[in-house]
Amino acid sequence: MNYKAVNLGLFGLVLLLALVAYLEPGMKPAIDTFPLTNLTPEEVDYIRISDQRGRDLVMERQQGSWHMTRPYKKPANEQRIRQLLDITTTRSFSRFAIPELQWAEFGLDPPPIQLQLNETRLEIGGNEPIQFRRYVRIGDQLHLINNGFHHHLMAQADDFVRKTEMP
Repeated sequence: MNYKAVNLGLFGLVLLLALVAYLEPGMKPAIDTFPLTNLTPEEVDYIRISDQRGRDLVMERQQGSWHMTRPYKKPANEQRIRQLLDITTTRSFSRFAIPELQWAEFGLDPPPIQLQLNETRLEIGGNEPIQFRRYVRIGDQLHLINNGFHHHLMAQADDFVRKTEMP
């Protein structure tokens, strides 16, 4: 028996299996992902966060830096704003249209929190019960996103004021 031929054959088989594993023939392509909004954080110049309890926060980008204009007129916490604005490009795991009569099923009748970014209005609803993703309504579309932004959306006005400027 010629061991060189056997080894060469085994080496060829290993290369073929590696190629098959790399190319994954017959596998479906990955599901397309899409961002929650068409905005980027750099495009946003106006932020408004309001809720059912009467909280109404407004921040505006003025001459390149963020300022709170309601309820205080103070420089804003830029880092907190950047973290919040990441919601614009966060992954929407699912999106679908919902009939108006079913909004309550998703915690959106009325929405507990409303976030306005420039002219785009996001209504933040409840959590879906399996993976605890957050329902977000934009127009007639319902999205599911990770729940990592909720603590920013629940923050009080003082949390958005630059710490050296606290009232």
